[in-house]
Amino acid sequence: MRSTAKASSVNNKTWDEVLARFDIQNQCDVDLLPEQGATTHTRVEAHSSLMLSWTTRAILLVGCVVALGNLPLQSYLPNNSTGQFTLTLNKQISDSTPQAMIETSDLVAQRLEEVNYASISKTLLPTAATSLSSEETHELVLPKQPLATYSGHRLINAGSIWQTYTVKRYDNQSNIFRRIKQSGILQELNQIKSIKAALDKIKMDTVVRAKSYKGQLEQLVFTPDYENSFVIKPTESGSFEGSWQKKQFEVRQARGIFSIKNGLFSDGKKVGIPDNILNQVVTVFDWDIDFSKDVRVGDQVTIVFESIYHEGDLVGSLKLLAAEFINGDNRYRTIRHTTARGLTDYFTPEGREMKRAFIRTPVMRARVSSHFNPKRLHPILNKFRAHKGTDFAAPHGTPIIATGNGRVKLIGRKGGYGKTIVLRHREGYTTLYSHLSKFKKDLKKNQVVAQGDVIGYVGSTGLATGPNLHYEFRKHNTPADPLTVKLPNSLSLTKEELASFKVDAINMKLQLNVLHRFAKENVDINNAIGG
Repeated sequence: MRSTAKASSVNNKTWDEVLARFDIQNQCDVDLLPEQGATTHTRVEAHSSLMLSWTTRAILLVGCVVALGNLPLQSYLPNNSTGQFTLTLNKQISDSTPQAMIETSDLVAQRLEEVNYASISKTLLPTAATSLSSEETHELVLPKQPLATYSGHRLINAGSIWQTYTVKRYDNQSNIFRRIKQSGILQELNQIKSIKAALDKIKMDTVVRAKSYKGQLEQLVFTPDYENSFVIKPTESGSFEGSWQKKQFEVRQARGIFSIKNGLFSDGKKVGIPDNILNQVVTVFDWDIDFSKDVRVGDQVTIVFESIYHEGDLVGSLKLLAAEFINGDNRYRTIRHTTARGLTDYFTPEGREMKRAFIRTPVMRARVSSHFNPKRLHPILNKFRAHKGTDFAAPHGTPIIATGNGRVKLIGRKGGYGKTIVLRHREGYTTLYSHLSKFKKDLKKNQVVAQGDVIGYVGSTGLATGPNLHYEFRKHNTPADPLTVKLPNSLSLTKEELASFKVDAINMKLQLNVLHRFAKENVDINNAIGG
C-alpha cells in the first residue's frame, strides 16, 4: 500500500517540476536529488516522450555551440590542473532515491553522448558523483587538409605596389616605363601587335599605372581620357595580353578652401589642391585679377574640381568645376558650363562669360624681353625700326597658344619673321606669331582654332637673337600694344543657352554658397577632398 501510494504521488507531479530539479546551475553543478527531508515524489512521463524532449534540447544545445563559434568556453567553465575542464553531476545517492530519477539521469548522459558534446559516465558512485575526466573526453578531429576555396580568384599579394606616372610633353616610351619601374618588359610588349598599337597612342597627360610584386608585373593600365583604359596583364604562358576597357578610373568631386599667406600655389598645395587645378584658376580669373600684383595676404580661395581615382588611389585631377576668389573687397565667382553647341567655358553665376575675346599673353610664364615700340633700335640690323609687337623670351620648344578663336590665314616662313602663323579673328582682328621652331602637327591653312589651342613652339628662326616669340596684335591691319590695348568682349550666350546654363549651374551655386560660409567661419573642409 505504501508503495502504491508513493507511485500515485509521483504521478501527480508535473514534468516541469521534475525538470526544475535537473536545471544546470551557474557553476555547472546539477543536483540530481532533493534536499534532506524534502518530498521525493516524482512523476515519469512515457519513455518515448522523454527521449523526444531531451533530443530536442540536445539539438538546441548543439545549435547554440555552433552559433557561438569561437567563444572561448574556458572563460566560463572552471579548469582543472591539467587544463581540461570537468563537468561534474553531483548525485547524492540514498536508499530512498527513486528508480525513476536514476533512469532519468541515465537518459541525460545518453542524450549528451549521442550528440558528441561530452561523454558522461553513467556509473553512480555511492559517495560522490559522476564526472567527465580527461581520459573520457572526446577530442575534436580537425580536417587533414584546408577547406577548398573558390578557385576563380587568385590570392592577393599583400606586398604588391602601384607605380603611377602622368606623361609629360617630352616623354617617350622608355622614359615612361622607367618611371613605372618596368623598363625590362617594354621590348617584349612592343612585339605584341595589339599592345604596341595602344602604346603608340600614349600622349601628354596620360596616366600610366603599373602594379607589381617583387618587380614582376601583375597589371599595367593607362588612360588618355579617363573613360577608356588599356589594361595589360601577364598570361599563364609567360607572355602578355591587353584590351581596351571602360570604368577603370573613377571621377569624384573634390573641394578645397584656403587663405593666401605665402602664395597661391604654395598655400593651395598645403590643402591638397593640384597645380594643374590652380593653373586653371589663374587662367579663368586672369581677366579680372592681375596675379602679378593684385593678390594679397588674406585673400580667400574656394575651389570645386574633379579628382581621378583608380583602385582606391588618388592618381590625378581633371577639371575646375567652380571657384570663388575673394580679392580684397571684390568677390569673383565662376562656373564651368558646356552649351548645346558644344562650347565649354567658364561663366559668372549670372551667365556672363569670364573670358574676353583675346588673352594678352600667348606663352605661359614667359618673360617680356622687348615691348611694343614704334621707334625701337633693331638689335641685329642696328637701325631704328618700329617694333610692332611684343617679344616673349622662353625656352626653346615652349608651347604657343592662340590668343583668340580664329582661322589660320598663313602658316609658313615669312622673311625675317622666320616660321610664322597669322590668325584671322572676327571684327577685323588679326594676330601674328613668329620665330617659331616648329608648327603644331597637322595644322593647316584655313583651319579653325580655339582660344588656348597650341599652334606652335618657341624657337629662334628668322632675325632673332635667341629663343623667343614675337607676337603682334592688329585691328584692321593697324598694330597695337597687346599688353595695354582694350580687348573686346566675347560673344554672349543666347537666351536659350542662358536659360540652360542657369538650370545646370544651380548645384554649383549652392556648393559655392555653403563653402563660402565655411570659409567665413574658418571651418576646415579640406579633409573631404576626393569625397
